[in-house]
Amino acid sequence: MVVWPSNLDASKTRRTGRKLPKGQTVQSPRLDELSEAAKALSVEHEAVPAKARPRTWWERGGYLIVDKPVQKPELLRSLASEIRKRRSKDKS
Repeated sequence: MVVWPSNLDASKTRRTGRKLPKGQTVQSPRLDELSEAAKALSVEHEAVPAKARPRTWWERGGYLIVDKPVQKPELLRSLASEIRKRRSKDKS
């Protein structure tokens, strides 16, 4: 399964790649944050940097290849939650 940072980006619309409701997403997630969140959730993954979604070819944020342990929306919610936790911990 492929997870793009735009799948979790609150600033994106559903049409431009966001897969979850805005309340469950994060602002401008980075590939390294996605990778750290997947590692914290014990999900096997591989980060592929500097690649662009075909629809937004000018944004080269990369993507994550994830072994599919659960359904994609459930995995995206877990990743977004973990990123929010890590960001709040970094602020304090």
